[in-house]
Amino acid sequence: MSARPLLSGSRLPAAWRRQADMRKQQAQAWWKERQPRERLLLQAGAAMAALALAWLLALRPALDTIAKSRELLPRLRADAVQVDALIIEARALQSGQSGAIEPAGLSAALQGSLQRAGLGAAGALAAIAEPSGGPAQQWEITLQNANAARVMEWLAGLPYLLQLQTREVELARANIDGRDRPGNVSGRIVVQLPAKGAP
Repeated sequence: MSARPLLSGSRLPAAWRRQADMRKQQAQAWWKERQPRERLLLQAGAAMAALALAWLLALRPALDTIAKSRELLPRLRADAVQVDALIIEARALQSGQSGAIEPAGLSAALQGSLQRAGLGAAGALAAIAEPSGGPAQQWEITLQNANAARVMEWLAGLPYLLQLQTREVELARANIDGRDRPGNVSGRIVVQLPAKGAP
């Protein structure tokens, strides 16, 4: 009883081989019937189809991934800086620092910290006016083609030095005359005084 499956199993590959040989002969006969011009057009079409497949399956996904990483990397770095700033701020608050600067003097202190960090030329500071007319509680720093490492270092130390909270960070790789400037960033940062009664 077990001999029949073995025989049928051994016949299948031979049948497949015969069928493949027959198809190959049919293809060769069909190819020989084509005129030289037709053969050339068919070869060119096959080459174009192979190139299109290579583009769709290999090159295009790789280029898309590179483009997405170029967009995503500055955002991830900015997020990491904000997290670092929050960690430093939390440590400073846990240690119970005293001697905070008065709100009226914070604009000058912020400008001085930008100068010391080497960001004076690349950064512009603007106080965000309070609706009540009191001293500013928030400041916007606009950066243009600033050294990314200096920005990250300055931003990470800001909560410890001036007891300010980072509210917004929108930084992207600097682009001058249509060219990306690796290692440099442009964008804006908004910092604020901690809310009263905040731990």
